[in-house]
Amino acid sequence: MSTSGPVEDKADAPADDDDDAATVAADDRNDNEAARAAAATALWTRCLEHAGTSPRDQKIPTHVAVLKDIHGADYSTLLKCPLDDRSEHPYGQKGERKLAATGALARCRIEFFASDYTGLFRQGARTGLIRFSTAVAPPTGAASLVLGKAKHSKLFPLVAIKCMRANGPSGNLLFAGAKTGQAERDFFSHGLCTQLTRKVPTAAQPALRAFEKYSKYPLALGLSEFASLDEDGCDLSGGCEELGATFPWALHLHPRVASPPLPDGAPNTAFVDALLATIAPETVLYDVYAAASPDAVSGKDARVERIGRVVATSVAIPSPAGSPIVFRHQAKEDDYALRPEWASDLKKPVITHDGGTGTAGKNVGSKFFDGLIKAGRVVDRAPSRPAPLRRQPFECPLEGL
Repeated sequence: MSTSGPVEDKADAPADDDDDAATVAADDRNDNEAARAAAATALWTRCLEHAGTSPRDQKIPTHVAVLKDIHGADYSTLLKCPLDDRSEHPYGQKGERKLAATGALARCRIEFFASDYTGLFRQGARTGLIRFSTAVAPPTGAASLVLGKAKHSKLFPLVAIKCMRANGPSGNLLFAGAKTGQAERDFFSHGLCTQLTRKVPTAAQPALRAFEKYSKYPLALGLSEFASLDEDGCDLSGGCEELGATFPWALHLHPRVASPPLPDGAPNTAFVDALLATIAPETVLYDVYAAASPDAVSGKDARVERIGRVVATSVAIPSPAGSPIVFRHQAKEDDYALRPEWASDLKKPVITHDGGTGTAGKNVGSKFFDGLIKAGRVVDRAPSRPAPLRRQPFECPLEGL
């Protein structure tokens, strides 16, 4: 009589291995998600400690003060250091900012739709923070006489977004409105873009020349770093053709919310009060649009893509000049090193927002995007169209000013 031991079911072994691998992968994802959330919370907490008690305690530096700072400060630090806290910067970014000194900060998520873009642009939700500011104070006195259209402006809106990564530096996106600002005091009156047009008022030419020390393209910011690492820190930076890192040429934020009018006589910093009263958890702030390349916005067939949206996940807090948060800037040269054909395509003809003619390199900015969106020249990557713009309830905190 023969005996035999238990027979191992070989077919079950691979399934067990797959289950173990899936469990490890799920644990890693949970750990990375927790790490991103913890990093965002830690930075938010430090910013909250520096928020102050009232936006009225903030001061917006004048055009002259900002210009003096631009010429005296070393802005290359913003291109070098990947850290998120000014106090940790080894390159000297520790003093109070002058440019974009006054603003508000909120936690947010960016919901990216399905697209060909990689890294943090990949489909999904990203944890982050968003800062709203105005570049300079409204011009007065002699400055109002030399700033052209800017003399009528009340705000010079800027937005910076920081998305956290679990095993790598944060990803940063920076946007600006028209260089001449806006006459409206509603921060959300117009869209904001990662690049500006080349037409610069005479009084702003010294600032432009100062920034040319850092980049041949001082009015455009790079986007390739945002696509080179995903939210878990997976590296795609070896080159677009080699590893498939893909990114758009330009981005645009199109407002989905509005803040109601401010009372007559409200101070210049009142836009911060309006932001604090308007922004609440789950407020849809912006739709995100992309120009895939200079060629994509050239000629009569120009199109942009709606690739995501920005949603607030907290209330807003004041973000004064001494706030610790800092946003890394990327020179546009980095993008053109990976996409050299784009540098050549900057001469491609475009139809400007007012029906004129120009080139992609000189005439694409926030107004150009706003014009294409208004005309419906959009490829929508979302499963549904955006809801209509709705004005938010507003209780003005400025009575008696």
